[in-house]
Amino acid sequence: MLDLFNTVFKYKDKKSLDKLGLYPEAVHTKAMPERRYLWTSRMLVILACLSICLNMMLASGIYVMLPQRAAEPMLFYHNHSFSQLDLVQRQEKPIAVIDLLNEAFIEEYVLMRHAITSDYDELIRRWGRGSKLFWMSSNKVYQDFVANDITNNINQFKMRGLVRLAEIEWVRPMSRGFWQAQFITMDYYPGETIPIVNIWRAYLRTVMAPIPYENKSLREQNPFGFLVTNYSLSYVGTPDNPESYLKTAQDVRFEQAAD
Repeated sequence: MLDLFNTVFKYKDKKSLDKLGLYPEAVHTKAMPERRYLWTSRMLVILACLSICLNMMLASGIYVMLPQRAAEPMLFYHNHSFSQLDLVQRQEKPIAVIDLLNEAFIEEYVLMRHAITSDYDELIRRWGRGSKLFWMSSNKVYQDFVANDITNNINQFKMRGLVRLAEIEWVRPMSRGFWQAQFITMDYYPGETIPIVNIWRAYLRTVMAPIPYENKSLREQNPFGFLVTNYSLSYVGTPDNPESYLKTAQDVRFEQAAD
């Protein structure tokens, strides 16, 4: 690089050795061409270097801003439960072991909480203190269940002979420790052959935490320390007429337009 600059700027203007009149009488042949193109050649070299640098900068910027030219096909399906398009999942994908455990415990927890069999003693054991459901629920969740669900279910069982079957449709993680599960309940009453079918969606917050058991033998009820810290339930509808978010929004919009 230094040799290039030395070559460009090594010539200096000197006192001319030429004798010029109406026509050149004596010409210093070695100095004449160099003196003629000295500054022109220097400017051309400088402009050429600047042009090359500028073109390299523009080419780098264009390369960085080039869009992705590769195309990858993706399959979507219409999720009627949420009125949205979801990406079709692969048949096989890696899943953390803790997620598999949580999914299995959530299915078991929801079924224990909502199923009503024809055996009264079995219901009392399953919902009572010291049961597996009790050790899988936080104190707040269990107290809410006792106050709002157990009394009503026992009354329905005694007065109307209610038998309820529950079936899990799916369990999905929403975020870390936050899950949702959709399930179907089928209520059977004496003298009726067709059950009342409803679809529900449960939202759970779960943790794996050490549980202070009264004695070590109770650890068999919940050996992994699975604990539901928050539980809420929402009504989805019936299989024939599910209440989707899109349908509800459309109904509200039409009512507002009518008013």
